[in-house]
Amino acid sequence: MNKIGIRVTCAVCHRQKKPRGRSMPVGFNMCEPESCSAYYCEPRVGDLWPGETAQDFGYPCSDDGTDAEGEQ
Repeated sequence: MNKIGIRVTCAVCHRQKKPRGRSMPVGFNMCEPESCSAYYCEPRVGDLWPGETAQDFGYPCSDDGTDAEGEQ
């Protein structure tokens, strides 16, 4: 089963959380640990961008912020 990233919205700042350890594109306004104390709180974000599959990512990734491909 291939995991696929889903959008995770911060419960405090209401912005989309950027995936853990990933760079944010210039000009995006996303929840990130440097700007929001709730970044690491529920709901938890994973390693994948929304729509990105674990297979495309190519590295092991957590189950946080993912669904099974095709079950969105």
